[in-house]
Amino acid sequence: MKVNKERLWERLNELGSIGADPRGGISRFSWTPSYKEACVKLIEIMESIGLKVRMDAVGNIYGRLEGTDPSLKPILTGSHFDTKPMGGRFDGNAGIMAALECLSAMHDAGYKPRRSIEMIAIINEEASEFLGGCFGSRAITGQISKEYLFNCKERTTGQTMYDAMKEFGMGCDPDNFESCILKKGDYHSFIELHIEQGRSLLDLDKSISILEAIAGIKQFYITLYGVRAHAGGMAMKDRHDAMAGAAKIISEVERLALNGGVATRGTCGYLVSAAQDVSVISDQVMIAVDFREPDKEIFENLYTSLIDFTDKECEKRGLTYSVRIDLSTPPATCDPRLREIMLESADRHGIAHETMVSYPSHDAQHLARLYPMAMIFLRSSNGGVSHCPDEFTTAEDLEAGTIVLLDTLAKLSAEN
Repeated sequence: MKVNKERLWERLNELGSIGADPRGGISRFSWTPSYKEACVKLIEIMESIGLKVRMDAVGNIYGRLEGTDPSLKPILTGSHFDTKPMGGRFDGNAGIMAALECLSAMHDAGYKPRRSIEMIAIINEEASEFLGGCFGSRAITGQISKEYLFNCKERTTGQTMYDAMKEFGMGCDPDNFESCILKKGDYHSFIELHIEQGRSLLDLDKSISILEAIAGIKQFYITLYGVRAHAGGMAMKDRHDAMAGAAKIISEVERLALNGGVATRGTCGYLVSAAQDVSVISDQVMIAVDFREPDKEIFENLYTSLIDFTDKECEKRGLTYSVRIDLSTPPATCDPRLREIMLESADRHGIAHETMVSYPSHDAQHLARLYPMAMIFLRSSNGGVSHCPDEFTTAEDLEAGTIVLLDTLAKLSAEN
């Protein structure tokens, strides 16, 4: 079996260009006409190589190469099919095209796996219009209830996700939402190929990385409540200044990250003050916090330590506070045996590779709740930029990662 580099590159560009934005880049959002156009084309190719294709209740597309032993659990591989506004052709799409090429190579060779192999095109990972990242993978891993479909609305039109699915058709069946949920025994493992979206591999001059883990992400909002007063009239000792308290907490986020793990991330992306006036002491300030860390103990300690600090700071300043957690996804460790197979493949083919931790989240992080998981990263060229029209990965690096994916799928599919 051999990867067809030219076919892989042609398909990536053909399907990746669907949803071209007149402002530049690609805006292919879930459950839109351009997304449907891409789905129709993808399904057409999948069926042409003999895959058994289905769309689940929320819009994830599965294509199955049947194995000869139905008692063995199938392998699942793929990534997401949607983009950010004015995004690129590689984010998510590279993983789907690599999976498609692996199954195409098997079809060309007449290969019959013992263990079935399925590819998946996951919907609404980027959540560009219906906010809430990794929707498709969270839905199939049982993290979302049917009520979410009515509560989640398109950010500009107010259309519910439920209505968008109904309008989309193609097999989407939100009334039968529960049918999309997978169980632990449904699959043997999940493997995702994805672009790095940074410049580590570029700086190291390596084509691919075999991931060790995906960092946990906790995103939350701390709102401080104080007393509004005149900036000139109120003495410093008499103030209950929510903004001053926020400044201390923001500094503590940075301190905790710098003193956390080897490469802990801690970010306060923005804050909102109720005062909005230069001569007013603010009585209410909201701070948006994002922590990312692969070690589970450190990950949990970051949050609890910041809340302990906030509690003490508020008591000292005569403030009160509330916390709203929007996202709490634990770290996910890549399966050692899957990594071993991938590393052996890269060595055998002379593919320059590295190991690393991913700090952006991926669908694989959620599938890891159910199945052994592994990820292959491709070098992001052009300065490592992503989520923009300038996103780029070379045909050679895409081929290299796909070769490792093909070897891994072939080895796993031949085993008991």
